[in-house]
Order: sequence, then structure tokens, then C-alpha cells
Amino acid sequence: MSKTVFIIDDDPILRLIVKRMMDKFDSSLIFIHCENGKIGLEKLNSHLQISSESILILLDLNMPVLDGWGFLDEIESNQQIDYNKIRLYILSSSTDKADIEKIAQYPWIRKFYHKPLSSSDIIEILNSI
Repeated sequence: MSKTVFIIDDDPILRLIVKRMMDKFDSSLIFIHCENGKIGLEKLNSHLQISSESILILLDLNMPVLDGWGFLDEIESNQQIDYNKIRLYILSSSTDKADIEKIAQYPWIRKFYHKPLSSSDIIEILNSI
């Protein structure tokens, strides 16, 4: 069974680097790239309608159109989401302690990672799916 990874980040270079790093450890992954939270929500909702597999989401906090916080609020308000099927990680360059404290309000977020990701971060994330 294939595993799907949503990379929701406005930086196309970061999306490419994360994809290449993950491909080295698991070439069977399917990647869905989203440049903001709005596109991420649209693609996630479409994907959930056709698939019941677990999904890995790597989410940036600071993006145009709909930021990571807006994405999280939309996910939380969606009664159709099965949190057991979503492995959501925050990837951010934020050093604001308020951001890290706010993440704790979403118990289904697995972990916060600072950008850039290391190989050990990638392995830890991939071992969760």
C-alpha cells in the first residue's frame, strides 16, 4: 500500500528538498505539494474522499493565503476527519515560544520540527507511518 505525504509549505525549494530526502529512505511514497493551507485543505479533502489510508502531513506555519494556524483550525472543525489516519508534523523556522505553546492546543499534532530537517528527523517522521 502506498503512503501519501502532504508537504504544505510556500517554499518550493524546501518542498523539493524534503521530497528528495524522504525518497532516499522510501521511494514508494506519493507526494502532494501544496504552496499554502488553502490548497492543502482542498487537496486533503479530495484525497480523503478517495482513500482511507494513513496520511502524513508536514505543515509550515507562516504562509500566504491560509497559514498553518488557519489550516489547523479548519481541520479541527471538520467532523469528517479521522485523526487516527493523520500524522501531522509542524515544520517551521519560527523561534517564537508562543507558537510552540499554541501547538500544544492541538493534541493530534505529533511534533514540532525546526527547519531545515535533518536525516534523523526524516527517519523519525517516516517511522510514524
